[in-house]
Amino acid sequence: MKLSLSVFLLSLTSSACLAASDWSRFRGPNGTGLADATGLPSVVDESTTVWKVEAGKGWSSPVLWQDKVIITAETAANKRAVIAFSAKDGKELWRHEQAFVPHNLHKTYNSFASSSPFVDADRVYVNWSSGTDIQAVALDHGGKVVWHNDHVADYIHEHGTGVSALVVDGVMIVRSEFQTEKNGKDLTDSPEQKNWKNAIVGLDAKTGKDVWKLVVPNCLNTFSTPVVRELAGGQREVICTNTTSGVMGIDPKTGKINWQHNPGYSQRSLGSGVLSDEFYFCTFGSGGGGKEIAALSLGSGKPSPVQYESTKGLPYVPSPLVIGDLMYLLGDGGIMRCVEFKTGKPVYEERVEGVQGSAKFFSSPVAADGKIFCTSQQGDLIVVKAGPKFEKIAASKLDGSINSVPAIGDNRLYIRTAGSLYCIGAK
Repeated sequence: MKLSLSVFLLSLTSSACLAASDWSRFRGPNGTGLADATGLPSVVDESTTVWKVEAGKGWSSPVLWQDKVIITAETAANKRAVIAFSAKDGKELWRHEQAFVPHNLHKTYNSFASSSPFVDADRVYVNWSSGTDIQAVALDHGGKVVWHNDHVADYIHEHGTGVSALVVDGVMIVRSEFQTEKNGKDLTDSPEQKNWKNAIVGLDAKTGKDVWKLVVPNCLNTFSTPVVRELAGGQREVICTNTTSGVMGIDPKTGKINWQHNPGYSQRSLGSGVLSDEFYFCTFGSGGGGKEIAALSLGSGKPSPVQYESTKGLPYVPSPLVIGDLMYLLGDGGIMRCVEFKTGKPVYEERVEGVQGSAKFFSSPVAADGKIFCTSQQGDLIVVKAGPKFEKIAASKLDGSINSVPAIGDNRLYIRTAGSLYCIGAK
């Protein structure tokens, strides 16, 4: 088994053109959940808590850029903000606050600030929903608005939105994929809404203006954030998944579909997929758990489905984690399954327990320093040793439920709970 995280990340960051020290998007470099860090503590206590600050309500995950930690948060009944903190001491550096129109929302498992930002050397980008609009905004590194697109696309809500921002080759990818009917119940509020189209939209990252719009068939509401694949000649494509369209490789510059696999899943795309060594894997599921997968070899340029052994107990919300030849599937109910990445052959199956026993998970695991970090809805940080044998290293209790994904940078771990933002590391 190739388990060297450092070697794996060297190839990953060079292909994705992302610095390992900058956790610039949801789940870090190309959505892998991996960082090349050392010296990360396994417990949270006074000696390892570098700082802790109030963060406001929201389930968006923190992102990092150099000396800043950036989140989104609800700040009032109809206001929310993008907030930047100092990575050094937690001091608030700036915030951009704006009003929004509330809409249908899953009160327990979603918020009006669930989409994570994307950050690069020039700007901070956010997409989120307001009323029936999907909106996007870009800020400079001082928190000033560069552009704002108030209506990227229409959206019909069942549980709210949650797809995080992504910028590829100067184009911001914004998704608006929803369903108009559920169990015979009409989810639209007006005849006009019946004519609204599901779409994936490309915006000019410098101006916010439309570059392309890819209309896709009506599907179950989508929450997964795409990953980026390197092609020959320095080209890239974005891999998106949804119920009706299946898995798509999309040209980020034109919106053209390069290839498509199985346009016809029956379940929702919530957890984000993973791409490693020209192999792509993702899950589809419902409230009862994950039930369907895509396991695709992309080495020939087109998707080639692979016979997969492990299709039981799939995660619905947490995204898979791949380290070398092993993939870790943390189920919503707390069972971690380790399998061979390209075959699905089982390696182990164990329950990940928190401080007070059983734990449930919406947050996706991340890894560095030979450790896998899992954060639970019960407020646990649970650390498991990476490798083919299950070993729970430690579990710590934080101050609230955790649905967001931790960020790793500069040998520190940044964890967002229901109301706080922690920086964990050596003081």
